Amino acid sequence: MAHKVAWGIDIGESAVKAVKLRRAGDSVTILEYRTIPCEAHGERAQLGDRELHVRNALAELQVETSLKGASLAVSLPGREVFPRFIPLPPVERKRIPEIVRYEARTQMPFPMEEVVWDYQPVTGLDVPGEEVEVAFFAAKKATVYGYLTNLRLAKLVPDLVEIGPLAAYNFLMYDRDITAGTVVIDVGAANTDLVIIDRERFWVRSVGISGNDITRALQEKYQISFEEAENLKRKAATSTQAEKLFGAVRPIVDDLLGEVQRSIGYYKTQTRQVRIERVLLLGRSFKLPQLVEYFRKNLDYEVTLLDRLERVKVATSADPEKFEAELPNYAVAVGLALQALRVARVNIDLLPRDLVRERLLRRKVPYAAAILLLLAAPLGISYQKATDEFRRATEDVAPLDQEINGYRKLLDAERQWSDLGPLGARLQLFGTLGTGRLEWLYFLDDLNTAVNTLAREPFRLNGIRLVSAEEAVGAIPRGDLGVVGAHAVEVKPGEGLKIEVRFEKDTPFTAKDIDELGRRLQARPFVRAVEGRGQADLTDPAGAGAPRRTPAAAGERAPTGQVYAFWVTYSSKPLAAKPGAEVAPPKAAPARATRPAPRPAPRGPSKRGDLTKVD
Repeated sequence: MAHKVAWGIDIGESAVKAVKLRRAGDSVTILEYRTIPCEAHGERAQLGDRELHVRNALAELQVETSLKGASLAVSLPGREVFPRFIPLPPVERKRIPEIVRYEARTQMPFPMEEVVWDYQPVTGLDVPGEEVEVAFFAAKKATVYGYLTNLRLAKLVPDLVEIGPLAAYNFLMYDRDITAGTVVIDVGAANTDLVIIDRERFWVRSVGISGNDITRALQEKYQISFEEAENLKRKAATSTQAEKLFGAVRPIVDDLLGEVQRSIGYYKTQTRQVRIERVLLLGRSFKLPQLVEYFRKNLDYEVTLLDRLERVKVATSADPEKFEAELPNYAVAVGLALQALRVARVNIDLLPRDLVRERLLRRKVPYAAAILLLLAAPLGISYQKATDEFRRATEDVAPLDQEINGYRKLLDAERQWSDLGPLGARLQLFGTLGTGRLEWLYFLDDLNTAVNTLAREPFRLNGIRLVSAEEAVGAIPRGDLGVVGAHAVEVKPGEGLKIEVRFEKDTPFTAKDIDELGRRLQARPFVRAVEGRGQADLTDPAGAGAPRRTPAAAGERAPTGQVYAFWVTYSSKPLAAKPGAEVAPPKAAPARATRPAPRPAPRGPSKRGDLTKVD
C-alpha cells in the first residue's frame, strides 16, 4: 500500500536537504523542509571526516523532525552513476528484461556482480513494432553501501535510492507541463547535473565543474578562506560588488557553458527532430544575478531561474514565500518524495536487492505471526506448531544478514585502498575510540601545527602512538602495545591522553635539539606535560619509541640516523600559558653505546615531516 506521507532526503556535498510531502488524492502538499550543513572545509578540513559530518547532519534532522511513519527516499549523486540509453529492436514486452541484461553485460565497464542496476523503458512501448529505447543506470555496490552506511548508523532505513538528476526530472515533470525541449542545469557543490527533457524522452549527464569551483575562484582572487568565499557567493545578490565578483568567476563559467553546449550538440546528433527552446537553472550558485544574465547572453535559448511552484502546494505553516525563495535548492528532495509517493514519471531504484528483500521480510514477519496465531484458534493448531512457523519465517532473514556482511567487507576493503591509504582507514577508527575521541582530533591538529613550524631538515616526524595506562606506569613492555586506534583506553575526567611523539634526524640529537623540540610541543595550548624518553639508532627495533621502518630493498642503503621520543600528556581543555616550560629529562636507562651514524647521501625533499607518517 502506498504511503500518504514521504520524506525526500538529498545528501549533498555541503548540506543535507530534506522535504516532507503529503499526498491527498491528486494533490501534493509540502509540510516541512530542512537544510542542515555537512561541509568539511576550513582549518580542520584535513582532519574532518565527511562521513561523520553527514551522520551528524542526519542525527540533527531526526532531532528537529519526526521521520517515523513516512516513506523515505534518498539521493545518490549523478557522478557516481553509469548511465546508458540503449535502443532495442522491436520485441515482445516480456523479453525486454532479458535483452536489457544482455546489453548491460556488453556495455558495462564493471562486472555485473559488482554493481546495482535498474532500467526503465523510455519510448516505444505504446506502439507495437516500434523500436524501444531503454534508460539504464548502474552504480558500484561498494559506493551504494558506502552511502547507505551513514543512514544505517543514523538508524534510518530508506525505501528507495534514486539518482539526483532523475529526482529533479521527476519534480519538474510533476509540477509543470513541459512541452518544449528544455535543458535543466543543476549546479551543485561537487558537480553539475545536466538533464535534457525532450517530450517523453530524457537524457542526463554529470559534469565535473561545480559550485565549489566558483567558490575557489573567489578564494584565490581575494586571498580569503573558503568559508569567507562561500559566504561572499551566497550574498552576491545583494552585494554592491556583484560585478567584480562575477569577473573573478567568469573563466569557470565559460568552461561550464562550453560543457553545456557540447552536451546539447551531442544529444542533437543522437536524436532526430529535437528542438531545444528553454534552459532552466537550479542551484545556489545562480543567486549571483550576473551569472544568470551571462547564461542568457551566451545561450541561444530562453533562460529562466526556477523560482516558483505551479502544481505542488506549500502548507501555510511551512512559509510558502520562504520556500519558493529557496526552491532551486530543494528540487531534488521534492522529486525524491514524489517518487516515494508513487506519483513520479521515472521510477529507477538503486537500493540493493538484498536490502529490499530484507526490508520486506522484516515488515512481513509481524503480519505472518499474527496470521498464524489467528489460524491456530479455529483450526486447532497447537501453540508449538505456530511458534515453529514463526521461527522459520524469521530464519529467512539470516542468509540475508550474511550476504550484507560480505558486502560490508567489500566496502571496507575498498576504503582501505582509497587515496588516503592506511591513514584514512585508521582515521575512520577515531569514531570508535569512545571517551576522549575528540581529544585525538585536537591533539593531531596541535601536533600538525607544531611540526609545520619546524624546518624540514634536520628534524622529521618519525611517528606517533598511544601510550596505554599500563605502559605509562611500567606495567607492560613497549612490544605489547598496538598501533594508534587498535584499542580504546578509558580516560577518566581530569586526566588526559598520553601520546608518544617520535622525531628522527641524520645525526645524534643534541641537548639544544631536544630542548627546541620539547618547547615546540610544550607551547601548544592543550599540552599538559612533555617528557623526554631518550634516543636510539633509527634501525634499532628496541630503541626509543621503537619506530617502525620498512626494510630496505635489495641494493638500497639501509636507513641511518637517530630517533628521539617524547611522551606528551594532552588535556581536553586548554591550559594557561607557562613561559619557559622545561622538558622533563628522559628516565634512567641502561647505558648503551651510541655511535654517530654516517651522514647519508644527498636526497630530494623529504615528505615525512607531516602527519602522513602517523602509524
